[in-house]
Amino acid sequence: MIKENINVYKDTQDLSEGFTLFLLKLLEVYPHVNISLSGGSTPKVLFDYWAEHCKERIDWNKISFFWGDERCVSPDDEMSNFKMTKEHLFDQLPQIKDNSIFRIKGESNPDDEAVRYSKILATELLTKNSIPSFELVVLGMGDDGHTASIFPNQIQLWNEKSSCVVASHPETGKQRISLTGTVINKAQHVAFLVTGENKAEKIKEMIENRSVAKSKYPAALVNPEQGYLYWFLDEKAASLL
Repeated sequence: MIKENINVYKDTQDLSEGFTLFLLKLLEVYPHVNISLSGGSTPKVLFDYWAEHCKERIDWNKISFFWGDERCVSPDDEMSNFKMTKEHLFDQLPQIKDNSIFRIKGESNPDDEAVRYSKILATELLTKNSIPSFELVVLGMGDDGHTASIFPNQIQLWNEKSSCVVASHPETGKQRISLTGTVINKAQHVAFLVTGENKAEKIKEMIENRSVAKSKYPAALVNPEQGYLYWFLDEKAASLL
């Protein structure tokens, strides 16, 4: 049975504050939080919120940063998840040290990088049954129900035993490095940050009819084995619940 917590906020600013309170509670519980970040528009708003309001409020020395996926581009490419995070968060908060940032090297050979990053996770994180376990994984969800970079047409990648895989965008064919469900579902806490009316129908289906959604949408396969799943939604994304 999935352990699920649904939080609905007026807008992205309120969502950012709600998620910040959630993170602060985790930092009270854990001596250190390894967090897997997501790309996308909602995390960008969150990072801007942190940069403006949380310079001192959050103890950045207690956090290490990883990523759930990355496009196979250089770190200065406009499509890079790392570049977005660097510009909106790291560059604004000099107290975040380089040795707490573990980026996926999108410019490297994809197959080699999937192996390298898997080794990084195995070294830096606690493991459960030899599988790396994050304290917190932050996920987004695409209009098609994908999460990280596991897309519906490659849903079989979710259950790969390796920590990281090479995936391809279904329309462009561009390659990406992604965490697998094996790692995501070993996390102690997994949080979806989802906003926008265009996501409402799939949110409703995943929360209210998960058994059907699991066969279609990778995001519906998120079910932390021993942890908790949290939804942080704005009113538009939650409008059909």
